[in-house]
Amino acid sequence: MTTAQLDDIDRQILDLLQRDARITNAAIAAEVGLTAPSVFERVRKLEQREVIQGYTINIDPAALGKPMTAFIRLTAAFDDRYDAGVKAVSEDPDVLECYNVAGEDCLVLKIKCGSPSDLERLLGRIRSRLTVQRSVTMIALRALKENAPLNVLPQPEKPAAKRAKK
Repeated sequence: MTTAQLDDIDRQILDLLQRDARITNAAIAAEVGLTAPSVFERVRKLEQREVIQGYTINIDPAALGKPMTAFIRLTAAFDDRYDAGVKAVSEDPDVLECYNVAGEDCLVLKIKCGSPSDLERLLGRIRSRLTVQRSVTMIALRALKENAPLNVLPQPEKPAAKRAKK
């Protein structure tokens, strides 16, 4: 998927859906200047092309007893446990995000849990699945920005700076 395949209307539709996945086709149509059937067709095509990969809700983690967010940086040995271990870690229900990264570490995880003892148990599960050479855990005190929508709208060009006369 290249960005050239998305026109300005597609981008406006994506922006509206990111902000409210329950918005109606009629409401989108009113915003973008199309008919509801035209919006329906565009959304269907965006889904088929997998530009739209799904619809979701945001849940307050504290309501589920998981108010604590932590980030775990892992350096793991590339041994016979690595592939299966990474798969098992990425499928752990307390691991929200798992990234294979370049640099000092192999993996970066974002997790949600209820307490330091829950975090300790998760670290034990990770160590039982991977040969962990090093781990660094950072507990977030609070989220300043989280789950932000992607910027899909074209950015206005900034005017060129005026040159000073000599």
